[in-house]
Amino acid sequence: MTFRLHDFLTTFDFDKTALWFLGILGFSLSFSPALVSISLGFILLLFLLERRYKARLALVAGQPLSYIALALVALHIVGFLWTSDTDMAGQTFSRGWKFLLIPFFMMYMRRENVPFLLAAFLLGMVLSELTSYLLWLGVIAPFGKATDAIPSPFMSYPYYTIYASLTAALLVHFLLFDRPKDRWRLLAVIGFLVAVLVNLSITGGRGGQVGFFVLLFVLLMMYFGRRWLNGVVTFVLASALLFYSAYQFIPVFQERADLAIEEVMHFEEGGQNSSVGIRIALNINYFNAFLEAPLFGHGTGSYLDAYARANERSAYQTHITQPHNMYLVMLVQFGLLGGTLFMAMFGYMLWQGWHSTDALRAFRVAFPIFWLTVMWVNWYLYSHHTFYAFLFLTSILYTPGPSKENHAT
Repeated sequence: MTFRLHDFLTTFDFDKTALWFLGILGFSLSFSPALVSISLGFILLLFLLERRYKARLALVAGQPLSYIALALVALHIVGFLWTSDTDMAGQTFSRGWKFLLIPFFMMYMRRENVPFLLAAFLLGMVLSELTSYLLWLGVIAPFGKATDAIPSPFMSYPYYTIYASLTAALLVHFLLFDRPKDRWRLLAVIGFLVAVLVNLSITGGRGGQVGFFVLLFVLLMMYFGRRWLNGVVTFVLASALLFYSAYQFIPVFQERADLAIEEVMHFEEGGQNSSVGIRIALNINYFNAFLEAPLFGHGTGSYLDAYARANERSAYQTHITQPHNMYLVMLVQFGLLGGTLFMAMFGYMLWQGWHSTDALRAFRVAFPIFWLTVMWVNWYLYSHHTFYAFLFLTSILYTPGPSKENHAT
């Protein structure tokens, strides 16, 4: 038999194959950047081999997030025109173009595949959790990013706790809105939730820890609805129990909580040498840099140049210049124009989440609120691990979800 590429491509199931690669990508997010890149490469290859570009683009043409993502990427390109550092602009664009992965992933997603993709993400987190516990218990020696105190091997702990908080919130969501009917499956979800919450405490990232409480609050308020007072009381009791338990029994959590309170209470000129103090000083200086060009910013990748000038004049000088605030990164580069466009993305996600009607409605509302909170303390959408988590989960949660019958026909 003679192999004919044309005949093979006409019978090949591109949708199912792409879905499996998306599942592999979601599974590997929390532990293997290489496998993420390989999976993404194969999905791109499928897109090129299929050569049905119009049909694929039509699937996301009605999704406003596609146009917002395209506009953000275009802004990164246009921003080259007034940047002061073309090398850094290139590095920044290597991050910023990834907003296009939102509509790209959506081309291969359907609403009926959401459980499979979320399960793939959670299964990858099971592997990450097991590894973290093996390190914590001393069964295996620290490797990668892990230390004796912080058992987070696959990524730095501020990023890992973002994954842990999202995982814990998904499990809470299942218990509140889509509780498993099978007793053993229910016990597995509860056990995994307890394990993730403990792991969230021992890995030390305060941004992710605060983010989880934000997610928990939104999910409880959505669950109780008009009985909002019940939601507030439940949140206060659950938060107090979780915080007290972590504070009493997990030394790393207690140490970092005490340190954060101490650093906030005693922040003053010359006190910007601590983790919290540096963040406060960075925000002050980056905001002053934004005020120098408030409408259109300083251009793509110019945040370090603009910061150097503001830092030199500041009473709160820092030796660290890497931004720890995603809002200010966008504002310094692209001014109010970029900031408005950036916020429009989350505004639309909130709108779509609020008006959805399926079982994931509450998590769709909580998800953008979570990012709007944690982005005050780090530039998570320019950092590889957390940016890919955002892109992947955004694509799943807000996909237009065409039915199987009209998918890429």
